[in-house]
Amino acid sequence: MRRVCLFAFLGLFACKGSEPGQRSLSSSAPVDAGPSEPPPPPPGLPPPGHEDAGTPNIPDAGSPDAGPVRDAHRAGGLGAGPFSTAPLTVYGSAQGILEFPVVAASVDEGENLWVVTEKALYLMRPGSQTFRRYTAADGLHVGPGYTEPPDITLVEGGAPGEAFVGYYCRDTNEGNTPGAHTNVDPYAHCGKMDQVLLKDDGTLTVNRYDLRNSNDGHYYETRTIMSMVYDHFQHPGNLYVGSNHGITRIIPSRYFPPRHLIDDPWNTADERVWYADHVHPWVCNGGPCSDPSRASAFGDWFGLTLADDGRLWMGGLTNAGAIHYREALDEWVQSWQPHNPFDPAFGDPYPGSEPVFDPPREGDPVNIRAVAVTKDGTVWFASGEVEAWRGPTYGLASWGGKGTLFTHIDPTRLGSIEYNILELQALPDGRLVLGFPNSGLLVWQPGDPKGHRLTMRDGLPGEQIGRVTQDRMHDPPILFVPTDEGLAAFRQVP
Repeated sequence: MRRVCLFAFLGLFACKGSEPGQRSLSSSAPVDAGPSEPPPPPPGLPPPGHEDAGTPNIPDAGSPDAGPVRDAHRAGGLGAGPFSTAPLTVYGSAQGILEFPVVAASVDEGENLWVVTEKALYLMRPGSQTFRRYTAADGLHVGPGYTEPPDITLVEGGAPGEAFVGYYCRDTNEGNTPGAHTNVDPYAHCGKMDQVLLKDDGTLTVNRYDLRNSNDGHYYETRTIMSMVYDHFQHPGNLYVGSNHGITRIIPSRYFPPRHLIDDPWNTADERVWYADHVHPWVCNGGPCSDPSRASAFGDWFGLTLADDGRLWMGGLTNAGAIHYREALDEWVQSWQPHNPFDPAFGDPYPGSEPVFDPPREGDPVNIRAVAVTKDGTVWFASGEVEAWRGPTYGLASWGGKGTLFTHIDPTRLGSIEYNILELQALPDGRLVLGFPNSGLLVWQPGDPKGHRLTMRDGLPGEQIGRVTQDRMHDPPILFVPTDEGLAAFRQVP
C-alpha cells in the first residue's frame, strides 16, 4: 500500500498507510524487504561479507622500539596525536579559515582534521599549522544545482584520509509539490552527501551519495543531512546518518556507483550492497496509533549517538528510540519483530513506554535536537530548535533504563541563560556539555544543583554554538566546539 503523506510542518513526515516496504500499523502481512543476498558488486570489488568493511589501512606504527602500537579502533589508541595538548586550542582566520560561522569539525583515522563552514570544507593534515580550503571547484557537490543555503551542514571523519560532508536542501510535501518525494520531485536529487577521499597530493576524490529509499527506488525522501556517527570502535567502518527522513546505515568501503539508474531506475540492488535506510521510530498525530486513520509522524533526526553497549540512539522531531547492530544491512533496517526491533522506542505505538517529552497533542513536535549517554548508562535528550516553525522546546530529559520513568529538567535551573538546547555531549568523566544558540556552553555534573557556563571569557571564540563533536581516538580526547567566530578544541573541559 502506498502511503498518503501529510505535512503539518515543514520536514515533518506524517503518513497514512505504509511506507513502501514498511508494515502498516494495522497490517499483519509480512514485509518484502528485498532479496536477502544482493547481487555481487562490479568486477574489482570483493563480494559483500568478504571485504573488511571497517579495517582501514592504519599507518604502520613502526618497529617495536617505536613505542606502543597506535590503534584508531580503540578509545585513546592514537595517544596524544599531532594536536596540541593544551587544555584549549582555538582555530580561526589565523589558521586559514576564511568564513564564519564554523559549522562542524571531525578527525579521521589518519589524524586529519576536517572542518566545515556553510560554504567550504577545510583540511589540516598532521604536522600542518594551516588549513587547505575545498569548494565545488575541487569536486564537492555543493552550491547551485546540488544544494541550497546554508549548503553544508556537517562533516564526519572516517577511515584514514576519508571524510563525509552533509548538505542541505528543502523538504517538499504533497501540498506544494506534485510527486513530492518521488523521482519526479524537482528536488529529488538535491542535498544529500559526499564521501571525500584524500589523495597524496592533497586533491580529493569525491563520491556523491545520492541517497534514495533502499526498499523502493521510486522514492527520494532523504534531502538534508542532520547528524552523522562513524563507528571507530565497535564495528569499525560503519557510518550512521540522520536526515529529514530517517536513519541510514552506510558501509563506505563497499561503495560503487549504481549501475542501473538509467535502464532499470527502480532497481536498488546495487545500493543495498552498501547502504540501507528507513530506520525511524514514529508516533501518530493526535492520538494512539491503534486508530488506523491517524497519520504517523516522524522526521528530522538531529540527535544520533552510539552508546558503549552497542545501541544506536536517535532523537527527532516527534520522538526517539534505539536500535541494535545487525551485520546484514537488510536485517539491521527491519525494525520490527523478529529481526531488529527498537530497544526501546518511546510513546505510542510502543506498549509500556512513555514519551520523552509530553506535548499538548500527541504527535506534535518536541524537537529532540541531541542525545547523549553518560558512563552510568543514563540516556539524555535535549530539546531545541533554530527555526521558529518547529514549535516549542522542552528542556532536558533523562531515562535510566527499562522500568524507569523520565526525569525532566529545566536547564535554566542548572545555570544556563537559555532554555533552548542545541547540542549535548557526555564527557568520559560523566559530565554533560550543553550547547546553546547564543550563550556558549553549560558544563554540568548530573546530580549537582548547578553547572557552570563557558563563554568567551573562558576562551571560546564565540558564543553561538555549532555542531559539537568528540574525538575519542586520541588521549586525552578532544571536544570540538564550533562557534560563530572560530573553532574551540578542548583537551580538558574546565
